[in-house]
Amino acid sequence: MPRLRRISLLAALLLAAAPAQAEDIVVTQFGAAFAGNPWAVGIDGGYFKRAGVDITGVISGAGGGTSVRNVIASNLGYGEVVLSAAIAAIQEGQDIKVVNIGARSVADIVMVVKPDSPIKTLKDLAGKKIGFSNPKSLSEIVAIMTVEKAGLKPEEVQRVALGSLGGALTALEKGAVDMAVGLQVVWRQRSDKLRVVLDAGKDLPPMVQAVGIATGDLMRKNPDKLRAIIAARREAVRFMNAKPREAAKMLEKHFDKVSPDVLANVTESLVKDGYWSEGRIEMDRMENMARGLKLVGELKGEIDWSKVVDKSFLPKDLQN
Repeated sequence: MPRLRRISLLAALLLAAAPAQAEDIVVTQFGAAFAGNPWAVGIDGGYFKRAGVDITGVISGAGGGTSVRNVIASNLGYGEVVLSAAIAAIQEGQDIKVVNIGARSVADIVMVVKPDSPIKTLKDLAGKKIGFSNPKSLSEIVAIMTVEKAGLKPEEVQRVALGSLGGALTALEKGAVDMAVGLQVVWRQRSDKLRVVLDAGKDLPPMVQAVGIATGDLMRKNPDKLRAIIAARREAVRFMNAKPREAAKMLEKHFDKVSPDVLANVTESLVKDGYWSEGRIEMDRMENMARGLKLVGELKGEIDWSKVVDKSFLPKDLQN
């Protein structure tokens, strides 16, 4: 019996001394959209390792409920997804909470037309077609809010779902739609073929785009690990805000189809817009996105935010 106790104690000591297991994090549309870029900076800059969290890779989530399910199934139990998907999963009874904000705006999105388009102002949208990715997506929210901004009724402009933002741009180029929802980084690479009519970050209400979610299991069993993840990501965002061009250099391997100059310019532009959050929960921006979800029929009724959000894992100065 004493021998068994000694072996058990030795095993416990060895486990305690072992380095943290390397883990990957699920981030929606990583390497395509810019919301998840702080994770790359956090990994390559060593911020997570210094915080005692061995996050070594990023898994690009497909978006929507798929990304949420991937987070729930992951060993880490934390990931970054779009707010709409997090709300939907929580309302379905999934044991997760929003614990920090990732991208606090939609400043990476623009509404574009062809250079010779007769659409000069939003008023010219009447009777036209807007291409977006999928029904009830963020791109449809931006599309319908663009129509609203024009002072038009939803039925006065036809919205066309084309499966992806790339598909929407292709349809625009072929003349199948008159305007498309696009990413700022794509427009900057093709500014000779596209003209911006609306900048979502400047012209629409400020809306939370991406949030960090944690499983109940992680929150209950390893709260200090969750706090370390959020704090390390915050340090990565601070670095990006202070040195956007250096941060852009770190991102080049993740955006190999984007020229370094464009990557640096977009990163700098988004920093000026305050695009990446240090984590603070901003309820006005959350409510604006919730309103967008109602506009596209994804949400009915009011949200009980107390069942959605848990601020307690944020650094103390971000909990107010």
